[in-house]
Amino acid sequence: MDGLTGTYRRNVLDEKIEEEIKRANSFKTTFAFMIADIDHFKEVNDRYGHQFGDFVLRRVGEILKNSVYETDFVGRYGGEEFGIILPRADCEGVLRKAEAIRSKIENEVFTIGFESVKITLSIGIAHFPRDAADAAQIIKMADDALYYAKEHGRNRVVDITMVRRSDAKY
Repeated sequence: MDGLTGTYRRNVLDEKIEEEIKRANSFKTTFAFMIADIDHFKEVNDRYGHQFGDFVLRRVGEILKNSVYETDFVGRYGGEEFGIILPRADCEGVLRKAEAIRSKIENEVFTIGFESVKITLSIGIAHFPRDAADAAQIIKMADDALYYAKEHGRNRVVDITMVRRSDAKY
């Protein structure tokens, strides 16, 4: 089974987050966690079929894996979501990387028959230990940032601190 398309990935990703928390606590380091979600993916599936949707998911997974360091981890987080763990990543660097990923996806052309399909990606970011003390919290913070990105136009990168500055309740 392909590592990016298997449903077991949620458990593996959860385990990787737990491992990274232990490492960060032991060595007094940090890490970032991103959740990337394909915008309007249901419409892609509905219009072009699930086989094309699966192709889009695989290609997005490839782009994500090719856009991060070998020491980073990319895993499918369910549906059209991917989780990305970036050990020892600084906040500014993560924003730049996330924006580069968002831009790559936006500029990618997915072809089916004679049609060219464009998709976009929304990304939510949280950092350990800045934003969270445990795995559930860091996932929730990244997810809240992703939700904010979706609610404010999609095709954007949002760090949870941006949400907090907008007077959201946390």
